[in-house]
Amino acid sequence: MLKKKMFLICLLLVQMHIAVSAQEDSISNADIEAARKIRKIELEDPIRPTWHLTIPEGKAHPFDPNGAIFKDGVYHLWYIYQANGEHRWQHVSSIDLFHWRWHSNDLQPTPNAPENGIYSGNAFFDKDSNIVIAYYGLGTKGNCIAVNYDEDLNLWKKLEANPIVTESQGDPHMWLEGDTYYQIARNLPRNNPPLLFKGTSYDKPLEKVGYFMSHDMPDAEDDTDISCADFFKMEDKWVLLCISHTHGARYYIGNWDGKQFTPESHHRMNWPGGTFFAPESLIDNKGRRIFWAWILDRKTGSSSGTMSMPRVITLAEDKLSLNIEPPKEIELLRYNAKEEKPFEVSKEQRVTLEKTKGNILEIDMTINPGQAKRFGIKVFCSKDGREETPIIIDLNRNTIQIGMESSSLSRPDYFKYVMRTPNPVVTTQEAPFILQEGEKVHLRIFLDKSIMEVFANNRQCITQVIYPTLKDAIYVRPFTEDAPIKIENIQSWKLFPAMQW
Repeated sequence: MLKKKMFLICLLLVQMHIAVSAQEDSISNADIEAARKIRKIELEDPIRPTWHLTIPEGKAHPFDPNGAIFKDGVYHLWYIYQANGEHRWQHVSSIDLFHWRWHSNDLQPTPNAPENGIYSGNAFFDKDSNIVIAYYGLGTKGNCIAVNYDEDLNLWKKLEANPIVTESQGDPHMWLEGDTYYQIARNLPRNNPPLLFKGTSYDKPLEKVGYFMSHDMPDAEDDTDISCADFFKMEDKWVLLCISHTHGARYYIGNWDGKQFTPESHHRMNWPGGTFFAPESLIDNKGRRIFWAWILDRKTGSSSGTMSMPRVITLAEDKLSLNIEPPKEIELLRYNAKEEKPFEVSKEQRVTLEKTKGNILEIDMTINPGQAKRFGIKVFCSKDGREETPIIIDLNRNTIQIGMESSSLSRPDYFKYVMRTPNPVVTTQEAPFILQEGEKVHLRIFLDKSIMEVFANNRQCITQVIYPTLKDAIYVRPFTEDAPIKIENIQSWKLFPAMQW
C-alpha cells in the first residue's frame, strides 16, 4: 500500500513538472501555423537547395562555417547567423557529412563576457584533449576563448582572461604544436599580412611574435587580405586556406619553421562571377582533410545561407597544388541510377540525353576530346533552349568555364568580385584547368536546384549559383564547337534530399 502511494505521489509530481514546463515553454496555435507556413514555403521553393547544408530559417549574412572538428565519430560544425541584432554560432553535427542534426545550444554573447557578438574563429584540441574554440569577440577588438566541458560539445566556458589577443581585426585561427599554442590574427589594412601570437597556455594573453607570413605571392593583388585563415600540415608541407574579401577563397602551400610561414605557391578557389567564401576544414578518423565554404546565394525568399558540399583535399604530386574531390559519402544520397551508351558528338550537333536529366542530380562522365579545343556539357537546359548553363572545357585558354549568359530568364547579377566597388556583371566564371597530352576529361557534376559544383579530373573544382526559372530546365546536352568528341562514359543518379525541408 505504501509503495502504491509513493508511486502515485511521484506520478503527480512528474505531471506537475510537465504542466509547469508546458506553461514556461508554451507554444501557441499561431506558432504552429507559422512553422507550417515556413516549411511549406521552403518545400515548394524552386531554387532552395535540398542536400546542401542550408540554414533552416531566416537569412544569414555572413553564413561562414566555423569550428569544424571531428570527435568520437561525429563531425561538428558551427555557422554564423544573426539573432536579436547579434552574431552567433549555431552548432550542427553529422556522422556522414550530409545529414545534420541541429543542436539546441548556440555560442552567443553572455552577461559576464566582454563581447557583444561571436564572429569567425576555429576549434582545436588542447594539451588535455579538451576542445577549445577561438573566436573574434565583437566589441572587444580582440580574440577570445571558450572551452568545452561536455561530451556533445553543447556546454562552453568563456575565460576570464578574454580577450587573450587584442591586436587583432578578427578571424583567429589557433592550434597546438608541441607545447606551444599559436594563433593567427587578421591584420588591417587589407594589404598587411596577418599577425602571429604564441603562448604556453591560452588562459592568459598570448605573446606577439610578428608577421605570420614571410612574403606574399606575385599573383596575389595588393588589395587582397588574408582572412578566415585555416592553417595545417599536409605531408611535409603546410597549407593556408583563407579568403580575400575582394576575391573569395584561395590557398597557399609552403613551409613553416615555427616562427613564420614561407609560401611557395598560391591558388584561387573562386573566380570572377562566382562566390565561394570563408573555407573551414577538419581532419577525420580516416585521415581525410575535409573542408566547407559559404556559397553566397543571393536569394530573397524565406531563407538564405548555404554551405558548399564537403570537399576532400590532398597534396598533389607537385606539392605546389591540391587535389580536390567529393567525399565518398555523397553516394549515400544516390538513387535511380542511369547510364547512357557511349556516343560521339559532332560540331554544333544538338544532342539531348535521354536518361540523364534533372535539377537535383549527380553526373559522372568521361570525355575523349580528340582534336577538339572547346567542348563540354550543358545542364539546366529548358526544352526550347532559352535557359541553359554550359560547362566548357577550353583547351586554347587552358580553362574550365561555367557560362551564365542564358542560365536564367530573370537575369540575376553575377559579380566580378565579392566585395569591390564597382562590381561589374560577369557572365562566365573561368578557372585554370590544363589537360595533359592524351589525357581525357573526367567530370563529376553535382546539381541542387540553384547550385552547381563541378569537379574536373580531381584537381579543379568550380562552384556557381544560378537561378533557373523554367520548370522544364532539367535537360542535359553535351556539345562541341569544333572537332568531334567521344562521350566514353556517362552515369547519373538522382540525389535524395538530406535537408528535412
